[in-house]
Amino acid sequence: MASPTPPRPGSADNYSTSPLRCRKSSDAIAEDTSSIILGYTSDGPEPKRLIIGIDFGTTYSAVSYVAVPEQISPETIDPNSIRSIQNYPESWNFSSRDQVLMEVPTEVIYPLNQQSRRREMQEIEFRNSGSDIVPDDDSEMDLHDPDCGIKSQQIPQRDEDDDTIMSTDDSKSFRWGYEVHELWSLPSTHSDTSYAPLARFKLLLDESPMTLSIRDNVKTLLHKSRIRKPEHVIADFLTCLLKHTQSELLKEGFDSTWRKEVVLSVPAIWTQKACREMQTCLAMAMNNAQFHGVDVQNNHIENLFIVSEPEAAAEHILTAHDVLKRGDVFVLLDAGGGTVDANTYEISKKEPLRLSKEVVAIDGGLYGSSYLNQSFREYLHDLLADETYLEQGSETINGIIERIILDHFEYRLKRTYDCYAARGYKHFAVSGLRDNSTKNFKKGCIRKINEIFLDRLRGIASIMENQLVAAMSLGHKVEMVVLIGGFAASISLKKFLKKRLDQFNRQHDCCVTLMTPPLESTMNAVASGAVLRALNKTQGPQRIARSSYGVLRAEPFGDHGAHEGLTPSYDKLDGQPYIMNTIDWVLKLGHSVPSVWQCQPFLCSHTFAKNSRHFICREVLYVSDTSTESHYRLSHPKNKGAEMVGEIVVDFTFLREQGLVRLTGPTMNRAGKKVGSWHYRVNFTMVIRVVDRDLECYAIHNNQVKKKCRINIASGFRPGVK
Repeated sequence: MASPTPPRPGSADNYSTSPLRCRKSSDAIAEDTSSIILGYTSDGPEPKRLIIGIDFGTTYSAVSYVAVPEQISPETIDPNSIRSIQNYPESWNFSSRDQVLMEVPTEVIYPLNQQSRRREMQEIEFRNSGSDIVPDDDSEMDLHDPDCGIKSQQIPQRDEDDDTIMSTDDSKSFRWGYEVHELWSLPSTHSDTSYAPLARFKLLLDESPMTLSIRDNVKTLLHKSRIRKPEHVIADFLTCLLKHTQSELLKEGFDSTWRKEVVLSVPAIWTQKACREMQTCLAMAMNNAQFHGVDVQNNHIENLFIVSEPEAAAEHILTAHDVLKRGDVFVLLDAGGGTVDANTYEISKKEPLRLSKEVVAIDGGLYGSSYLNQSFREYLHDLLADETYLEQGSETINGIIERIILDHFEYRLKRTYDCYAARGYKHFAVSGLRDNSTKNFKKGCIRKINEIFLDRLRGIASIMENQLVAAMSLGHKVEMVVLIGGFAASISLKKFLKKRLDQFNRQHDCCVTLMTPPLESTMNAVASGAVLRALNKTQGPQRIARSSYGVLRAEPFGDHGAHEGLTPSYDKLDGQPYIMNTIDWVLKLGHSVPSVWQCQPFLCSHTFAKNSRHFICREVLYVSDTSTESHYRLSHPKNKGAEMVGEIVVDFTFLREQGLVRLTGPTMNRAGKKVGSWHYRVNFTMVIRVVDRDLECYAIHNNQVKKKCRINIASGFRPGVK
């Protein structure tokens, strides 16, 4: 996120920012706000509400929810009443017990020919903005609010005269989830270069070196799809996920009268910056899906609660299966579709279940089930590349391979294949395939052996063992390894880990058991666990700020030591020297923040030229994951990485209209020279406060709140903070 340099105060556009922070004088003193009610009320009767947990996964995503009736305490809700969203577009006829029924592939397809789609998106933005300027056909666009398979939003075709014509082929529209799998299984898809499937784009928010090559590959595909900003593909997918969620909830009778609380699960390894960017994507998607309580400009989501993915999963699994007690240490091995992560925790409280911080450093690797698919795909490419006689009509080698992957491998073989079965291989039918003993082609079938599976299983076992060794070296006795994630359904993985754990126990004279919860218990463990965690937010992590939040200022030159050696700028209206674009960090990294906290009120002062039509004052808020020292310029190394996080804009034009502000003339400086010009000065008080996970900013004038903005700062604390 770029940090733009704002215009100077009192500029010709009548839009004043970077407020002049004046020395105290008789007409410039921050107001006493102690008697002002700033919108905080004590807890009252709870309205009826829905708690919605979102698991945005690398390969599959899921949404779970629970209803909390009016005036019912959420702590009393039965965890068994948590439900998961189903009926995803183009989902196949899975068994009612099949985990994939309750999740959707985290995949999208943008047609590479974006002309008609881009034009429609421009028109939507044009209508929503109220602008008089019609966008140019050739301008670059950021694509938002995809059609998500909803027929009423089908993208129109246009002829040479730019008239709308009806399209008889909707195959070139935006696709998401199972729609991607459905389209990708068709032979004709692979003979058409206008498709660009995208997957694993969650890893765009992962800054670890481990995912660098994957991120580079995804960015290359984004560029081909003319998606300018990486976060937009995440927002587009989440938009479809949330539109479907809204539709399914409405079918169940949960209309707009139900207050919605969203719980977002994030990887434990993510940085604060990654969490903020994810929150931005979610805000964009919720706004597109018409969720209430969203302010995209200030990145605010009402009632947002953030939890860590492993802790949410542990909450769900360990609450359902009473196998550990307070003080026990366990390894949570999350074998998902992208990365496989291992976290070691100690149970600090049993009811409600609470975990300590990670006992040892988090470990992980690229051994998820999607890489199993990738290895198998590469293996098939090597085998079939020379079998060009198979390409008849619209059939292609790529199409044959993808059909094997989707029809046979992804939903069947990957989970049920047993590496320890006597035969050790499986047959895959390919129509027209000629026998070839060298390649093990026989009777129109390909035969595949264990090695593709074993490569991934060995990597996962190593991650597990590294956690166990690290914990033991610090004196912790590990009781159990809890296996979760989509790949945890694999018979081969369960057997392989059990054998490796038996060997480990013999070598280290210990007794660590492997817990493999039944499939129905692991269904949407993260999404359901996120809901469960939100039902009782008490006794969570300490409220220690992981980021600093501050205000952009223009400070009188010389007021602070940070100004030493700097050359001031002189305001053309009041003629005084200022250091522009400094940041006053109001809420600081590392500080303990109670549930309700308020900073000392401070003065904001803006100058406007005599002929200014409007008095618009803009206060810009910044966030940093490293900065704590105030009064340095935004460009100073101490503020490196600081990002704009929100703003509050106040129209004080009424002060002149009501005769509440007077013109001020030029003044004399210390050298006896007349400086400045006739201008107006607008003074008001700002108060910044924190209520739970919201940062609230108030502009106060004459003991009245004139404007308020709210920024959800759940990403500024450790996940799980109340």
